[in-house]
Amino acid sequence: MFKSLLFSLLLFIGLVPFSSTQLYAQDEKNHTKYSHTETDMPKEKKVDFILRFGQGGFKDSRSPKGKLGGTQLTIDIKLRTLPIALSISSEFYKNNRFPIHSYEIEPMRSVNMLYMAQLFNIERVNYFLGGGIGWLEVPKGEDDPDARVKGNLYNLEAGINVRAFRKIGFYGVAKYLNAQKKVNNIKVIDFDVCIILLGITFNFSL
Repeated sequence: MFKSLLFSLLLFIGLVPFSSTQLYAQDEKNHTKYSHTETDMPKEKKVDFILRFGQGGFKDSRSPKGKLGGTQLTIDIKLRTLPIALSISSEFYKNNRFPIHSYEIEPMRSVNMLYMAQLFNIERVNYFLGGGIGWLEVPKGEDDPDARVKGNLYNLEAGINVRAFRKIGFYGVAKYLNAQKKVNNIKVIDFDVCIILLGITFNFSL
C-alpha cells in the first residue's frame, strides 16, 4: 500500500514539470500566432497613383484639316495627407504618323503641380487643376523633315477623374499650352492653344 502511494507521488511529481512545460509551450505558440496575425493586418495606404491615357487635340489654322490630333500619357502621384499631386506627362499632336510641319508636336514633356480633391465630397469623383513647365520638339520644316527644333513651354490644366469601378475610371481635361521660340527673328515654334483630352484612368495606392 505504502509502495503504491509512493509510486503515485513520484509519478505525479515527474508529470508536473512536463505538464507545465507543455502548457508554457502552448501559450507561447498561441502568443506567436496572435502576434503574427496582428503583423499581417493590412497597412494603411499612403500614396495614390493615377495613370491617365487620353486622346484629343486642338484647332490650328495652319493645318489643312484645321486641327491636330494627339495622345496623352500621364501619371499623377499624390500623398493622401495632402491635396497636392505631382503630375508627369508625355504627349504628341500631329496629322501624320511622321510629322513634317512646324505646327506638329512630337514629343512634348511636362511636369505639373496639381491641386486635387473630391468633388462635392463624392469619393469616386475628383477634380484637379494646376500647371507647370516642360519642353517640346517640332519639325524644322518640309525641306528637312528629320531635323527638329526644341523649345520650352508652360501649360495650365483643369480636369475631372471619375472612378467607375474599383481601379478603372474616366477623365476629361482642358489644357492651355503656350510655347514660343524665334530663330533669326523668325518664329520656329508658335503655340497658343487650348487642348481638350478624354480618356481612361487606372487608379491604385501604396
